Amino acid sequence: MNEILGATGSTSPINPIRKKELDDKWKEIVTKAITDEGFKKKLVADPITVIEEQGLKASDEIKIAFDEITKVHKVGVDNDSNEEVVAEGKWWSIRLKMIKEFGMELNRQVGNVVGFDEGTKARSIIS
Repeated sequence: MNEILGATGSTSPINPIRKKELDDKWKEIVTKAITDEGFKKKLVADPITVIEEQGLKASDEIKIAFDEITKVHKVGVDNDSNEEVVAEGKWWSIRLKMIKEFGMELNRQVGNVVGFDEGTKARSIIS
């Protein structure tokens, strides 16, 4: 059995035991982020470190790097990776995008405009 039925009713090529581990740990992380604002801020600031501290780590075949220019985590797998590794790479990519959205939500809550650093002075249109 190389597929497991997911919460959406679709199947996943990720090993069922690994898929359950990923999903269960992710649920714990999200629950903590929703209920603990300090944890949420740490998660947004350094998602990979915080996720690993919570006991969740990407497979060795999956490479995750932070792009300093775009400020986005990039998930990569080798071209010759099997279907399971590719599916887990997509799993990680989706979760990292969700964490980035958590950060955007935090910025909206404190009144920052996404993309602008906190403390940046507004420019006056009229001189």
